[in-house]
Amino acid sequence: MARLSKAVRDTALAESRQRLLDAAANEFASEGYAGANINRISLAAGFAKGTVYNYFPSKRDLMLALIDVVACAHTEAVLQQVESEQDPARRLEGFFRAGFAFVEQHSAQARVIVNTVYGPDAEIRERVYKAYERLFTWIAKDIVEAGIARGDFQMLDTNLATALTMTVYLGSCSQLDSKGKIWLDPSQVAHFVLDGLCARTDSPNKI
Repeated sequence: MARLSKAVRDTALAESRQRLLDAAANEFASEGYAGANINRISLAAGFAKGTVYNYFPSKRDLMLALIDVVACAHTEAVLQQVESEQDPARRLEGFFRAGFAFVEQHSAQARVIVNTVYGPDAEIRERVYKAYERLFTWIAKDIVEAGIARGDFQMLDTNLATALTMTVYLGSCSQLDSKGKIWLDPSQVAHFVLDGLCARTDSPNKI
């Protein structure tokens, strides 16, 4: 019985924490980190003022936790849909397609990530880079290096090509309309990136 009670308690705590993270995403997305208010977050999550501090020591800890959670979910959503694809060019298109879908389904969380990357806080910005390291590594190895090995892509600096790919991706993800939809087409964006990666300008990108 004690185990069951602990399991129920742990589930309730996890659910409360997630509610606070969801409310924080909306607050940070609309007000920015500096303008975000802990009491508004607590109330928006359905709790009393100050409840955030029962789960996160500070607003900064809340923001860092949100970044970690979003990055993990974002990366998993992309890789689950793309990892089985063997062709690097198709992987690239799948990356943009799956990534755009995630952003549209979690627009507030995506706005927080994009705003942070282009924001002034170096520590929080560095946390984003670290949180997305798995996705960055996957692009480097399974798209850029794999494409070079097959002769599909130019002999490029892997880190530079990956960084530029991520820059285009993040820039595209920031193009959300009032309904939270990205107005850019993921296939067109993928082809734009491929134009810079492909070894021969006359090579057809069969995606």
